[in-house]
Amino acid sequence: MAKTFLVNAGSLSASRTLLALSQVLVLPVVARFLTPSEFGDMAIAMSIVIFAQMLSDAGMGRSLIRQTAYDHAEWNSVFWLLTAIGAALSIVLAALAPVWAALFDRPPLLWLVAVLATLPFLNALSAVAGAQMEKDGQFPRLALIRTVAGVLGIATVLILAVLGAGVWSLVAQQIVLAGVQTIGTMLYSSFRAGAPRNFTPLGDHIRFASDNVGVSLIFSAQRQGPVLLVGAFLGAVPVGLFSMAQRFLTLPRNAVAGPVSQVVYVRMTKVQRDLKDVAEVYVASCLLLAVAVFPPMAVLAGSAGNLFPFLLSDTWGQAAVIFALAAPGMMIEVATGSAGVMLQAMDRTRLRLWMVSERAILRTVAVAAAVPFGIEAVSIVISVFSLVYLPRYVWFTQQVAPVTQRAVFGSMGIATAASAVSWAVMYYCAQVFGGWQMLGLACSALPLSWALAILPQIPTLRRAVAALNG
Repeated sequence: MAKTFLVNAGSLSASRTLLALSQVLVLPVVARFLTPSEFGDMAIAMSIVIFAQMLSDAGMGRSLIRQTAYDHAEWNSVFWLLTAIGAALSIVLAALAPVWAALFDRPPLLWLVAVLATLPFLNALSAVAGAQMEKDGQFPRLALIRTVAGVLGIATVLILAVLGAGVWSLVAQQIVLAGVQTIGTMLYSSFRAGAPRNFTPLGDHIRFASDNVGVSLIFSAQRQGPVLLVGAFLGAVPVGLFSMAQRFLTLPRNAVAGPVSQVVYVRMTKVQRDLKDVAEVYVASCLLLAVAVFPPMAVLAGSAGNLFPFLLSDTWGQAAVIFALAAPGMMIEVATGSAGVMLQAMDRTRLRLWMVSERAILRTVAVAAAVPFGIEAVSIVISVFSLVYLPRYVWFTQQVAPVTQRAVFGSMGIATAASAVSWAVMYYCAQVFGGWQMLGLACSALPLSWALAILPQIPTLRRAVAALNG
């Protein structure tokens, strides 16, 4: 039992890390066959599709996990409700495709959105089966399904890009990824849908979901806001560059923070009556995420000015600047992101909605003010805002558990110091070395950077893992 957290989070994280690294490895190939404007069109198309995807689950999967007793009729009712919601979202999305294309004056968006409209329905089909696998602790199997789906998706985009499919190679990747995950989850989950009859009342789940729908919409708006603003004011090419930088910026969230949050949520639901334990679990997650994420982000940010043009071609050189400027903000967001998970586990969904709404509005206003000054200004604002808003973010956690700002900031202290050293060293090296030499230095510097973040606080890390293991 002592290794439960490491096995569950580790399997999910290993799966996503493998896929994230695979994505990085294929980007040098794909980037040479697609133009920044094609990446921009895909980013703008996905911005509206992501809204629908967030709504397709509506948070009901999380609500089912919270239930102590299993009632198949209840789970079956949620399945059919989500299936109907997913189908409706896909239809609405397809109908909005011409409007979206006209809004950005980009005709290719029409068919891109229309085809991508299948994604919400696929996500809805697998939501309940996936929730059952999480509740049963089948995280390693979930990781395997996602790995297979990711590998097939990567193979699809790579082959089609080389064959000249252009932006449609990215579309096909998304369809394959969602389709394989849906099929795998439904096959391996212990949940089996019954006939659509004998529905049970879902009042508690709908209440839980209503708040989560609001959170999902606002959270999506916060993430997609910069993409839409850059696309609307600066055009497809700048949004393509921003989108490429975002692919690297979101790697830690997808590969590490996402899996950790899944496991942390289940852990917090089990200790929700002991507020001290809840606070301890949150601070422990901040510590582990900072140690896992800060060093690689710092090494890449310091090397970006050299590595981006070398790996992706000179066309994408400006994406390196965007990445380096926005990296500190994304690092902070990833390390402290379990706050929303904590509020959700404690059934404080209204407070979570308030927190996400406030943060999204202020961040979007800040980004909108920066857009006229260029995408570099937008990147700077993303980092500055994350740092300035952090005390307020911690304040929300204090409304449900005895979390202190000192504990949260302290959990990131050593990792921050180690990463600052790594960043400075790699930036200096990038001015001296080039090409393969710089790539080799970055690969060598990463384990050293991790060692700097881990070795001074091994006892603290052990206590953090113990808190997450319970």
